[in-house]
Amino acid sequence: MERPERSKDLPWLRQASSFFTARIILTANNFRIFDHLVGPGKTARLLSRSLRTDLRATELLLNSLVAIGLLEKKEEAYRNTPVASRYLVAGNPEYQGDILRHYSTLWENWSGLDTVLKTGKPLRKAHDHASFILGMHNLALLRVQTVLAHLDLRGIERVLDLGGGPGTYAMALAKKGIQVTIMDFPETLKIARRLIRRSGLSARIRLVPGDFTSDDLKNGFDLIFISQIFHAYDAAACMSMLSKSHDALNPGGTVVVQEFLLNETRTAPLWSALFAINMLVNTPGGRSYTPREMMAWMKKTGFRGASAEVLDEVVLITAKK
Repeated sequence: MERPERSKDLPWLRQASSFFTARIILTANNFRIFDHLVGPGKTARLLSRSLRTDLRATELLLNSLVAIGLLEKKEEAYRNTPVASRYLVAGNPEYQGDILRHYSTLWENWSGLDTVLKTGKPLRKAHDHASFILGMHNLALLRVQTVLAHLDLRGIERVLDLGGGPGTYAMALAKKGIQVTIMDFPETLKIARRLIRRSGLSARIRLVPGDFTSDDLKNGFDLIFISQIFHAYDAAACMSMLSKSHDALNPGGTVVVQEFLLNETRTAPLWSALFAINMLVNTPGGRSYTPREMMAWMKKTGFRGASAEVLDEVVLITAKK
């Protein structure tokens, strides 16, 4: 007779097949299926003609998206559910399609995890820089106002957004009348420049190309913002960024670090523990860090009064020069 508790094991065991759902969503996004199913939607046959895909494969994929909850089916027509319309249709304010394209690229790298476990070295088979940076913009748009609401911006006139990527936070700060400098790699700033120009904030945001992990920083800043950068580097590189930031701040200036929240056992929350493996696969020395680790770095590099504030799945760590 089967043990009753065995059925409780199945949700855990089925995590091993969670890639079924992930791959279906990523493929649908890659083909921009959700853009085609705005409004009344389409039949599988019409969509297959538009996409130039196999009819049988298209219909099976659409049915699976209905099961997942991203599409609705009425008779033979498929259309987006509200969540798909909100997040997966290009041009919408909360669009997340770019980050999904980045995840599709990561899929290839994660497939080498067996090898990475043996060597301890990253295995980057694929990289799409544009989808990565635009994906960071997608994610930051969902969080930027919450983060800014928890920053003390009184008396702040000049901000350095270190490794500012697409400039999402820089643009939000510039809208408050603050002069912002973004330092990042040249290929990243090409993307940021387009987004900033579109926002009409070019006059308030200065772009400085360079390697923010090793190049000297300009000084005279009231606040330096380091958002989602540390996890891509080892502890030595993170401390170097903090040391340079300390030198670049005005007396009494503030450094703010935003990172994924990770508890002191490094085993939770789940997303942060999993993200450490993403860094294992894609970087030579990165991983998720705990607030205690990051605050210790701040103290060693001359900062004082470091404190941590949890905002959902991220933590803001603030310290003074």
